[in-house]
Amino acid sequence: MIFDFVAGILSFFLLFSLCCSRSLPKVQQPDPECDYNITQLIQSKGYPWEEHKVTTADGYILGVFRIPHGRNASSSTPGRPVLLQHGLLDSATSWVINFPEQSLGFILADAGYDVWLGNMRGNHYSRAHVKYNPDHDEAFWDFSWDDMARDDLPSMIYYILNQTKQTQIGYVGHSQGTMIGFAEFGNLSNLVQNNVSLYVALAPVAHVGHIKSPIKYLSTTTIIKDLELYWHILFGRNEFLPSSDIVRWLATYGCEQIIVDRLICENIFLVLYGPEKKNLNETRMPVYVAHEPAGTSVKNMIHFAQGVQTNTFQAYDYGSPEKNQLHYNQTTPPAYAIRPMKVPTAIFSGGEDWVADSDDVSFILDNVQSLVYQKLIPDYNHVDFIWAMDANKFVYADLLNVMEKYHPPT
Repeated sequence: MIFDFVAGILSFFLLFSLCCSRSLPKVQQPDPECDYNITQLIQSKGYPWEEHKVTTADGYILGVFRIPHGRNASSSTPGRPVLLQHGLLDSATSWVINFPEQSLGFILADAGYDVWLGNMRGNHYSRAHVKYNPDHDEAFWDFSWDDMARDDLPSMIYYILNQTKQTQIGYVGHSQGTMIGFAEFGNLSNLVQNNVSLYVALAPVAHVGHIKSPIKYLSTTTIIKDLELYWHILFGRNEFLPSSDIVRWLATYGCEQIIVDRLICENIFLVLYGPEKKNLNETRMPVYVAHEPAGTSVKNMIHFAQGVQTNTFQAYDYGSPEKNQLHYNQTTPPAYAIRPMKVPTAIFSGGEDWVADSDDVSFILDNVQSLVYQKLIPDYNHVDFIWAMDANKFVYADLLNVMEKYHPPT
């Protein structure tokens, strides 16, 4: 049955490929920022920058970037640190990809903060390890957001505190960046939460059972018993690099009812997050697409797909009681708890979010006892919180007000 299903899927992809084999016109990319790396994006806007390397306990080398102060700072002495953490398939570029008055990284720097931009293991800026080669060693890609929460997040926080000689940090997460925040801060035995004075969750994610993203079509009950096997057959075991045929297939669910340009519907990042672009600067679409997706592991995608199936907030399921016992010393994956979290938390959610659906966000709101601010933006989708032209008005202005109260710049 397994192989019949897989053969059918692969046959569909092959047929779809033949039907769509006509060469597509190349998208013009006149904007030089399409080819900029993150430091060039920061420097082109007149901001100072630093590049740092953070090594985790299990050997991953993370690229972390710093904007120590704003363009017109009266003093070059940095203010209090804030860590911005990107979402699934994303990178730190999202915080600086728009113009200074629209990008949260620049806005916080101009407000007097010492801004740090994190990158999770396996993305474009964190594709390194003390032992493994990501191009040759399968072991490099043996991770999911469990490892990001347990190792990457605290490694970056402690590194930043050590560099700045501060005792607390402000933390802003988007999407997956919120998931690892809830997982890490909700465990009271993790002392790193004592070093976080404010946690801001943009498009928050914990449960994902109600998502509208096309990823749900690769997480159906038809394959619930063999989810890991199917994903490995379709995508391999290393870096998540879906073929153009698979992206087009997913895009039929994401774009067929919405009139959007082909550039969006051929980008896996935007297909999974939602192609609606009414709040985006359309002239910068080539820049967004040039920088996304930024990479992750197939195992990480499987972990998200497991969450879609089970609608639980738990560690990676290795597929059998025996394997789970080997990894966790129990037959089922450990559950993550949000309710014990004591870090002051501000939540911003969207009414048209394909990933952080309102039903799933309700689970978070019902369980966060340390909630200090909550705002729903009715017409925002998942990427609007980092890319929308008016995010400075509807999100960042309120974010700065909350930050001033719980984590002032000086």
